[in-house]
Amino acid sequence: MAVKCSVIFFFLLCVLKYSRGELCPKKCDCDMNKGLNRATCVDQNIISVDVGVPKAVQVYSLSRNVISELDNFCFKEAGYLSLEILDLSYNLIFWIGLHAFSGLDKLVHLDLSNNRLRYIPSDLFWDTPKLTFLDLSFNIFETLKNEPILMHTSLQVLSLNNCRIKSLPDRLFTRLPNLKKLDLSENYVVTLSTQVLAPLRKLDRIELRSDYLKCTQDFITVESWIASRGIAYQKYCTKRTSNMFEKIIAAPKIEKEEVDVNNVWNMTKPVNNVTSVPETPLTPFEKFDKDFSAVQAFIIGLELGLAFGVVMTYIWLRKFCKCGQLNCSRDQSRRRNRRLRRLRDSDMRASLLWNTVITPDSVTPPTFRRQMSMPDRNQVPTYGVPVVREAGLRVDAIRVPRPARSETPPPPYNECRITV
Repeated sequence: MAVKCSVIFFFLLCVLKYSRGELCPKKCDCDMNKGLNRATCVDQNIISVDVGVPKAVQVYSLSRNVISELDNFCFKEAGYLSLEILDLSYNLIFWIGLHAFSGLDKLVHLDLSNNRLRYIPSDLFWDTPKLTFLDLSFNIFETLKNEPILMHTSLQVLSLNNCRIKSLPDRLFTRLPNLKKLDLSENYVVTLSTQVLAPLRKLDRIELRSDYLKCTQDFITVESWIASRGIAYQKYCTKRTSNMFEKIIAAPKIEKEEVDVNNVWNMTKPVNNVTSVPETPLTPFEKFDKDFSAVQAFIIGLELGLAFGVVMTYIWLRKFCKCGQLNCSRDQSRRRNRRLRRLRDSDMRASLLWNTVITPDSVTPPTFRRQMSMPDRNQVPTYGVPVVREAGLRVDAIRVPRPARSETPPPPYNECRITV
């Protein structure tokens, strides 16, 4: 009998282990709650909605994890098509795909609070026709466009608590015809108009708790309109007004003492029946110091320095450069004169060389000139000029221009000596 009991007990343990270990992951707790299959995966550093929970899950809690994005068809691809309650609060969600909730036809309750959402498309929940409760509180919807925030015909409860909303456009709730409860408290809204709430024909309760609301005439009119529609609402301006009056009544009355004119030290004394003391005229520097601060004076000095630099640069360019076109060229007078002198010198040198070639005897040589032997004139081209035959010259020859002269030639170069 004991053996049979141990076998049955071991079999039950195996079945329990299979049902809880194989189907439900270690990070989650799977149980039944009010007749619904519940999977609780809280504070487990989960980054995706698909963690291996059973496909028949109906209540799915992924709160306090690190999920940052919801991709398109993420629940449909994971097989979670029986979800009715979904909790994604306290995550890092900043982007949701347009078809992220596709396939969740039975979803009724959705919690997206305490995330990092800045914008959601108006038709984001088009694939969840039975959605009635939506919590978007503690997100970052700072600036809302003048368009419907959501388009849903079955939504009844919407929470936008503490979403840093600065203003409520007129068309914000025009596509929520069956909304019954609205929470707009703890936002940065300063005032409200009846055109924002007029499209909510079935609204039963509204929350507007905020420290930024001002009891202007427009807001008092909105409160009167809310009361006339029978909407449950805690009046804001009446409570604030009573508190203000209570503070004023409770404040002690401070009596001021009379001031003796004779004890005031800065009163002007009459001088020659004149009560006013003439003011000393200020110097230009003192007046400038009084009218302008240090930063303004620095900016003025900087502007004056830049203007002076621009003017002086312009004057220098006008004086030393000619900028008639895009390119700037210096004065070419000196360069032109130098070029002309070079041309004249080169022309003179060329003419002398040419005359030497054509008419070698045109230049009168000195009386006696010691010169090197020149090549044979027959080898030099004469360019059509008749050739004059002369005797060949030798090395260290003495050219005698006229044979009639009888001057004594100088001694040879190698015989020159210096006698001391």
